[in-house]
Formats: sequence, C-alpha cells, structure tokens
Amino acid sequence: MKIRLLLAVVGSAFSFVLASVVVAALEPEESSEFNGQRVTDFGLQAHDGTLLDVRDFRGKPVIVEFFASSSSESRAQLTELMEIHDKYADQGLAIFALAVDPFETPETVKNVHLLIVTMRIPFPVGGATRELANDYHYKGVPATIVLDGEGNIARIFFGFHEAQRIEPIVKALLARK
Repeated sequence: MKIRLLLAVVGSAFSFVLASVVVAALEPEESSEFNGQRVTDFGLQAHDGTLLDVRDFRGKPVIVEFFASSSSESRAQLTELMEIHDKYADQGLAIFALAVDPFETPETVKNVHLLIVTMRIPFPVGGATRELANDYHYKGVPATIVLDGEGNIARIFFGFHEAQRIEPIVKALLARK
C-alpha cells in the first residue's frame, strides 16, 4: 500500500513537472518514402554502462525512437515499444530511444532521466542532436524509425502508433535474418 501511494505521488509529481513545457505531437502517419535510405550510425550508453552502437546490431532490425519527455504521446509510444521489446528482443530486435529535449526544450532535459526511471525503460536512452534527428527525417514527436539489418530505413511512423501497427514490419525483418 505504501509503495502504491509513493508511486501515485511520484507519478503525480512527474506529470506536474512535465506539464510545464509540452512539445506538440504529430498526427499519426506511416511513411515508406525513405525506405532503403541509409542513415547515420550512433551509439548510446546502456543501463549497465556499456556502450551500444547501432552497427553492433547489423543483421538485425533496430527501432530508433525520437521522443520528448513532456509529450504524453511520446510516453504512450515508449510504452508500446516496451511491449514490442518484451516480445522481440530475444529474437534480435534492438531499440534505441533518443530524447529531443536537448534541442527542442532544453529546460526539460532534466526530466528525461526521471522518465527513464519512472517508466522503467528497458532499452538504451540518450539525447538526440538536431543533425542526427534531421538525418532520420525527424519532423516532430513521437517518431519511430524501423531500420533493416543493413542499417537502412525500412519504415517511419510519425505520431503515435499502437504496437500492432509496428509489429508486422518488425516480424518481416526478423524473418529475413
């Protein structure tokens, strides 16, 4: 009971902090316009301190998620991706989450760590640069970019999408490996 109360208080405080600056979410749109296009490689530090690089996952699909800590749609999308992660990580799927707070809303950068801890995000999370985001055709949050085993764009999902919309792409890529 005490833990639930604590979580409720932390969750309420978290929502209050994030409500001060909000990044508008994109309308849902699925795009194949950039399919096959090569994107910039990058690395992130995992929860255990090891450095993970998207190149380390060649031959396997990778999802790159651009999110804002102040966006409820981004938090909802991260929840959907956690579901996908739970189903497919043991088959080789990797997910990297990149917060756009550093260039969209620098005053909210401190909230990213709180979001990671509160949501218990199981995949690596880092900060995006405007240049990296542009290379991935970022135009707002949430933006979910699915890469094939060679590091090329397989599909982009702009705005919030349920896991069931993203899963067929992941399954098809996993079947190819």
